[in-house]
Amino acid sequence: MQRLTVTNLHLCQHCPRLLAYSLEDEKFVWMVGNKGTGKLKGTLFHEFAKTTLHDIGNNVNTNTDLIHALSQDKNTCKNYFNEVVKNQYLIPFFSKNIGSMSPDNITAFASATEMWISYLFQYIEPIVELYTPEVLIDMIFHNVEVLISSEYLFPDGFLLKIRGKPDSLLFDPISKEAVVVEYKGRKESDATQDLAQTSLYAWLVKQSTGICPRVDILYLEEDEPLVTYSAESIEEIIKNHSSLFTMARRIIQKELPIPKTSNPNLCVTCRFKNSCDTDYGSQEKPYPEPNVHQKAHEHREITDELSTDAEKFMSMLVERLNMLNVPVIPQGYVIGPRFIRLKVSPDVSKKVTFSKIANRVVDIQLGLVLSSQPLIKPQNGYIGCDIPYENWKGFDVSDLCKEISTPDTDKVQFPLGKKTDGTVLFGDIANPTMTSCLIGGTSGSGKSELLRSIVIGISLCNPPQMVTFTLIDPKRVTFTDFLSLPILHEPVILDPDKAMEALNRSVTEMEKRYLELEKTSCTNIAEYNSKKCGFFTRRVIIIDEYADLIMNKSTKETLEANIQRIGQKGRAAGFHLFLATQRPDAKIVTGVIKANLQLKIALKVTSATNSKIILDESGAECLVGHGDMLIGGSVQINRLQGSRVSKRDIAYIMNHYSNT
Repeated sequence: MQRLTVTNLHLCQHCPRLLAYSLEDEKFVWMVGNKGTGKLKGTLFHEFAKTTLHDIGNNVNTNTDLIHALSQDKNTCKNYFNEVVKNQYLIPFFSKNIGSMSPDNITAFASATEMWISYLFQYIEPIVELYTPEVLIDMIFHNVEVLISSEYLFPDGFLLKIRGKPDSLLFDPISKEAVVVEYKGRKESDATQDLAQTSLYAWLVKQSTGICPRVDILYLEEDEPLVTYSAESIEEIIKNHSSLFTMARRIIQKELPIPKTSNPNLCVTCRFKNSCDTDYGSQEKPYPEPNVHQKAHEHREITDELSTDAEKFMSMLVERLNMLNVPVIPQGYVIGPRFIRLKVSPDVSKKVTFSKIANRVVDIQLGLVLSSQPLIKPQNGYIGCDIPYENWKGFDVSDLCKEISTPDTDKVQFPLGKKTDGTVLFGDIANPTMTSCLIGGTSGSGKSELLRSIVIGISLCNPPQMVTFTLIDPKRVTFTDFLSLPILHEPVILDPDKAMEALNRSVTEMEKRYLELEKTSCTNIAEYNSKKCGFFTRRVIIIDEYADLIMNKSTKETLEANIQRIGQKGRAAGFHLFLATQRPDAKIVTGVIKANLQLKIALKVTSATNSKIILDESGAECLVGHGDMLIGGSVQINRLQGSRVSKRDIAYIMNHYSNT
């Protein structure tokens, strides 16, 4: 188990190499990029706020002046509360620290305290006449100062322990939500860094309580100090923290190269700028993002034309949003296998939010002269705007299989597609989060080719005889060239009636396997095979276009019952189900089907409603077809480009299996 603090991870958000230097015990790494332009002494104010809230929260029963203040009606309570904080805490604090503060520091400190007291009273005022002072204080300030720790478990068992202490953790009695509060001085141009750090505290709170908090950032040297981020917006941000944790793990394990920051302005003042390339990587440009370019070079040449297009689109995007009074800050771009991802952050000093940007998607489409709406989604520390480009280069499923790491006998892996950074995302049907799958996409989305690549990908990435397939193809076109493949458990099924018979046989076989597992005291197929009690081949059942089965009243009930049984019990016995449809509406994707298929894949669909039926969120309506997909459900939402199946891939399967 490795331990990191929120401060460590925030360095990684600034620049991964800063975290590496920090872990090498370099001093004052945290000061890189810290401008400190205000007059408020942050360290002193944090100490004052911590001491004051700690005393209020723990000693209210003996503080007669505070009890008296909070016993007033809401019209007079604020003045009394203000006087208590000033007389009992502020004046003594000034007396103790006056020697280290200039007149400007004192003025800024007093002004910040006024703002801070007003902020705290927003919690008190609505309920001051409803509760006793003791109950009120315990409700709002119960956990004001708390060290929170939690663990992030990687799929391979690597454990990362993360801890941190937010400036304050309050409870809002009106909205009934926890609030992570962070104190800042001036609001810098890139205020998203403040949000990035505070969202890590919010992640800790959610991990500890199961509830995502709201975030309030108080800029105590600004005329309008409070910036609030709803729990819903924070939830979207922390969904993407897994990539940050993965980067931190790479740095802990000293994997090279370590990418630079995507913010070129940070490099200008960094004291490590002349040594970091030597220490952690080759000479790279910080804009666009260097690590992404390095990975992308492994798969295709990034032309000057694409880079020029990316810079042109970035300029047009920033200019268009400025014209619409939605200013953003450019954060670089990534050239993926199918689209250019423009990275921007909202100018929070102008109260720009993600929703204000996303609501301008039609204006962005018009301003950038795009044939369809771009996909705009919050990412880890930025907002991505995906612009498809023409003349993209496809790739075979066998090319992706070469990227697999050392084979693991506990896994049954297959390539799902390429991520934005050019790396391959592998699925694993032995993993509880991916054991069965729902796939939806309209005609031309690449749904059938995805199913074909899943079959070939599983076969190429795993030993012969480990997996066999039942392929159900009512359309009679998806698997016609698979008819003679040796990986089939039974001939490709083209008749809907025979499809139901095959499903019934599969469920019967699954139940027989459960009896055998019970007889041999084994909990699952992997344990059974490892003990050499016998050998069970994994069975993958794939149905391309199951709509005809679900819409038929005579087969719907049986189909749903079989799907439910395989979804609930299949993994342990080695049965896995992939269902695909080009009609992802509520009649086809029923509650039973959705609940029992863990992995969800949405290719291009016709509406946001269709996207929400598959993924529980919109976005798939903005995809461009031909294998462009969003995966989600039991895993983090990710945009991938799928592969194709070539004649070479099929020939390899024939030769590979004939020689075993």
